[in-house]
Amino acid sequence: MLKSSIVLITHQTPAEVAAMAADWQRLNPKAEVQIAYGGSEDSFAEVTWPLRTWIGDPRLRTRDHQRERQSYRGLMQALVEVLRGRGVNRVVMVECDVAPLRAGLVDYLNRRGAEEGADVLGAHLRRVDGTSHPHYLAHQGNPAFPSWLEGTVRSDRDVVLMMLGCLTWWTWEAFAATALAAEPFPVYLEVAMPTTAHHLGLRVRGLPEWEEDLAPLGERGAEVAARTVAGSWVLHPCKKLWRGRAP
Repeated sequence: MLKSSIVLITHQTPAEVAAMAADWQRLNPKAEVQIAYGGSEDSFAEVTWPLRTWIGDPRLRTRDHQRERQSYRGLMQALVEVLRGRGVNRVVMVECDVAPLRAGLVDYLNRRGAEEGADVLGAHLRRVDGTSHPHYLAHQGNPAFPSWLEGTVRSDRDVVLMMLGCLTWWTWEAFAATALAAEPFPVYLEVAMPTTAHHLGLRVRGLPEWEEDLAPLGERGAEVAARTVAGSWVLHPCKKLWRGRAP
C-alpha cells in the first residue's frame, strides 16, 4: 500500500497553519500532513500541528523569488531527514496558497503518476533550453551553468525544464535523490527541480489538465466556489484563503 506525505510549505500565522493543515487532512485522510515552516522561530513555537519542521534555509526566504533564485533544496533535504524511515513512498509538496477543492487529491496524483510511469509530476512543465524563456536566459548566462549538467545520465545534456513549484508530486526515491543532488550555483526552484530530476534519469511528466487552475501569479480566492462546482481539484494562487478560519 502506498503511504503518502503532504508537505505544506508555509510561513503563515499559527491559526492559518492549523486551518490549512486540517483542511488538507480532512480531504486526504489516508495521507499524513507535514508542515514545512518558513516563518519565524517564535511563530513556529506556536504551531500546534504535530508533524512540523522549521526550515531555516535563507534561500527559502526570498522576496524577489526569481531574481534571488528561491530554492526548495534545503527544505527538501530537511524533509528527507524527517520522513526517512517512516515508510513514505510518495510525497506531494504544496505551497500554502494552493486551495484544495475536492477530496482524494493525493489518490488522484498517485493514479496519474502510475499512468504516466512518472517519478515526478508538475504543472506547466516545459522544455525551455534554446528559447527566450526568462528563467532559462537568467541561468544560461552564468559561467557555472555548463557544470550544473555535467553529471547527467542523459545523452542530450542540454535539456533544461521548468514547472511551477506550487504543487509537485514525487516518488520517495525521486524526492530524496533530487534533494541531495549537487547544485554548483544557485538555480531557481522552478528550473532546478524538474531539470535536476531529469538529468538524474528520472521521468518528469506534466499535469496539463491542471494548467487552467494553477496560475503563476494573481489572486484567485474569489473563484473557489465556481471552480469547485466546475470539478477542479485545486486552485492557485489563493493567498487569503485561510485567514480568519478555525480548524
